[in-house]
Amino acid sequence: MDDKKSYVRMLKKINSDKAVAGFSNYKWKDEPSEQKGKHQVLHGLCRSCMAGECETLIHVEDGVVVKIEGNPEAPPNFGGLCGKGLSELMNFYNPYRVKTPVIRTNPEKGLNIDPKWKEVTWEEALDYIAERLRRVREKDPRGLAICEGFGQRDTALRTPFARAFGTPNIVYSHGPLCADHYATCLVHAGFPVAIADFEYCKYHVTLGRSAGPNQASATGSRRFANAIKRGMKIVSIDPRSSLDAAKGEWVPILPGTDLAFLLAMVQVIIHENLKFDTGFIKNRTNAPYLIQPDGYYYRDPATDKPMMWDPVANMAKTFDSDFKDIALTGSYQINGVKCRPAFDIVKEEMAKYTPEWAEAICTVPAATTRRIAREFIENAQIGSTIEIDGFTFPLRPVCLNSERQAVSHRGGTLADLTGKLVNMLAGNVEVPGGLLSNGYRGPILVPDKDGVVTPKYEAVPRAFKFPPNRIDCAELYPNGHASVYIACMAILHPEKYPHDYKIEAWINHGGNPIRKNVQPQAYVEAFKKIPFVVDIAYQFDEPSFMADVVLPDHVSLERLRVTYLHPQEKSVNKEVNGIQLVQMREPVPALFNTMDADEIYTALAERLGILYGKGGIYDVLNNDINPIVFEHGLNLNEGYKLDINKKHTTEEIYDRQFSGWKHNTEGWTLKELRKTGFMAKWDPPREHYNYFFYPDNKTRHPFYFLHLKKTGDILKANMAKYNVTIPEDNMEQFFEEYRTVPKWMENSEFRAPEEYDLWIVNWMTPYFTHDSSGSGTGNPWLAEVSSQDPYEGVICINTATAEKKNLKDGDTVVVESRYGKIEGRIRTTETMHPQVIGLSGCYGLGTLQSNPLMKRGPHFNSLLPLGHQYVDTISAGQEAAPRVKIYKKEDVR
Repeated sequence: MDDKKSYVRMLKKINSDKAVAGFSNYKWKDEPSEQKGKHQVLHGLCRSCMAGECETLIHVEDGVVVKIEGNPEAPPNFGGLCGKGLSELMNFYNPYRVKTPVIRTNPEKGLNIDPKWKEVTWEEALDYIAERLRRVREKDPRGLAICEGFGQRDTALRTPFARAFGTPNIVYSHGPLCADHYATCLVHAGFPVAIADFEYCKYHVTLGRSAGPNQASATGSRRFANAIKRGMKIVSIDPRSSLDAAKGEWVPILPGTDLAFLLAMVQVIIHENLKFDTGFIKNRTNAPYLIQPDGYYYRDPATDKPMMWDPVANMAKTFDSDFKDIALTGSYQINGVKCRPAFDIVKEEMAKYTPEWAEAICTVPAATTRRIAREFIENAQIGSTIEIDGFTFPLRPVCLNSERQAVSHRGGTLADLTGKLVNMLAGNVEVPGGLLSNGYRGPILVPDKDGVVTPKYEAVPRAFKFPPNRIDCAELYPNGHASVYIACMAILHPEKYPHDYKIEAWINHGGNPIRKNVQPQAYVEAFKKIPFVVDIAYQFDEPSFMADVVLPDHVSLERLRVTYLHPQEKSVNKEVNGIQLVQMREPVPALFNTMDADEIYTALAERLGILYGKGGIYDVLNNDINPIVFEHGLNLNEGYKLDINKKHTTEEIYDRQFSGWKHNTEGWTLKELRKTGFMAKWDPPREHYNYFFYPDNKTRHPFYFLHLKKTGDILKANMAKYNVTIPEDNMEQFFEEYRTVPKWMENSEFRAPEEYDLWIVNWMTPYFTHDSSGSGTGNPWLAEVSSQDPYEGVICINTATAEKKNLKDGDTVVVESRYGKIEGRIRTTETMHPQVIGLSGCYGLGTLQSNPLMKRGPHFNSLLPLGHQYVDTISAGQEAAPRVKIYKKEDVR
């Protein structure tokens, strides 16, 4: 709309509409007089997707945001911005936002039951919450749970608030359906996942993931496009022909069978005489370590070091000795103990997983598996090198990645670990062209006392405790990622769980465990059982409708934010290699009677007496070191600590973090940072590759997963000591995943009754923002675009399969799993595996007061199972591809 005044009038009318706003006395804030006639361009930072990395320019006219665009000067997006970032303007002016604090007056709760909200002042709301939380803390601070998610990552005080309060219950609602971190934390000592080096990669195999296009971040999509243009081949192993597959080769596969395909790849490489990188296996992994019959390393009696066999000297030596050669196979008697190299044990296990065996499970033709394995090793260019910044690296321009759809099943972590074996056989781990951790760059490959890369992050098991201290039983899943579903079950069925306390209060902030998790009605019932629920909310979504108090959060455009650029998503290339970057968002004036979340936590902490002094929020924040980016990230370093006896603004906290940043050698403060919106430094190019810090045999990646076996053995002993079992789970199968060598493992869907003759999958699309930073399906700009996509929000089915079932385009059908059912329209297509149907995005649900757009479409997660027996034991990731049946709505079943 060109007429600016008309545009402003339109926005005012929409946001003052009583029927839409849901309140009787809300008034739009008048623009301050100093804003009239003023044009501003503010530096922004998009947080609408998981990458959350694109820097923006926010154009403000007369106090009204009229345009958002990418910042052409700022890395990593250099002016690019996807539809989600552009549509943040509509998230800001969303008439369905929560606009003032409200308290429930109707004790009955449900997604379509009017809460009969009562408008209150901020002081009234905060006083009320503080009094309820005070009672909880006096009884047992563990009675408070704080549920967080990707929707609000602009807060510095959420975790310090929980710790100062005394609760261990920070419940993670992001990632239960994509818990794909353990293998990278173990093999690379990095987090969250491993990614491809698109600067040099020639051959990229991707399983159950998108290399960039689905996410549609400006950076990831551009890197992907540039790699394809450069000539990189992509092979997409996926039940559907994705955007990635459209630019390369599509290999259809059944959901939950990626493990079988990967085991077969390893079998081909090892047993069919492909020339894998024996130098890497011998010198950069623990594959040569001698293993005794109990599965543990054979150790030198004098030094306690693991040993390897030198076939030339015909003797065992400690791993750090000089070797003329190193044995990978064979059997050796040492001091009366029969030992074998770990590689020999892996080789023996892999022998049975032939491509023909895998074809019967995953449907990938045996010839295709052999060809991909052969092409992978051939393109690895084993033996080649490259000089970067005066340092000679191995060059291995191939990469295999597996993520969400490949690992979100029981046995899924074993699939990810098997993928690591494929990469290690190519010698491509942490070297140019290969598979890199997307954690920070630097000396992270630190060897432990056994010479093996020290596990980090989620590969470091939590200490066992009984009864469990956390409501999500994290102590029983020591490497689990995000298990809000266990918290849900423990609240619903306390008699099945051994906790010695109950959840008395729940603060929901940035996460939506009802909409974004399995079996939504179970979470609704769980919320009903919690005596007091607070939602720090953007809109009246599902969690807010189960709350007793709703506090309106600033939308992202209204939040001051200073952040270190977190690890890159999906891939890297020279645009970001070695970058150290701090980004800033200047907030626009708040549109409604909202408050920044950190101000909310500060106000509550002051009322509760946990803001100041030893153990208070500021003390916690002073000592809180971000474990993922501690080497380069923003922490309160020495000389910049907060005064723990004085109140600090959010700006003061950010100023101290930035001023003390190790790369801020110019001595900038936020005043200088505001002039550019970012500060970027580049490490020397050679330091981008972690091989540089520990080259040759200075460290070894785990090829034989002894650390995982140790974790399982300790957990099993502790659980036996206290006679602990997991509700409804088979304990033999539970511990079967804690293995040194991957094996084939069926997930919960393989033995479904025959009537469930299809599988269903779900995938990310470019149209979804995080629920608490934007309106998701309710954003009208994104909704308009998605409605023009013929494959969006519909049930996609293979054309031949539809014909066999007498279904045609546009039919309304029921899709039913053993756990729930949904309705939707079908779209016939050649882009789906014949035994698989698919549904994109996260549609459906909504509440009585949510945008009607939020209710459109079928809710995929309603088909998924809830229960311990359906999850991956190691990662605690939930099953994401159940068996289903499909029929016309009018058919009687």
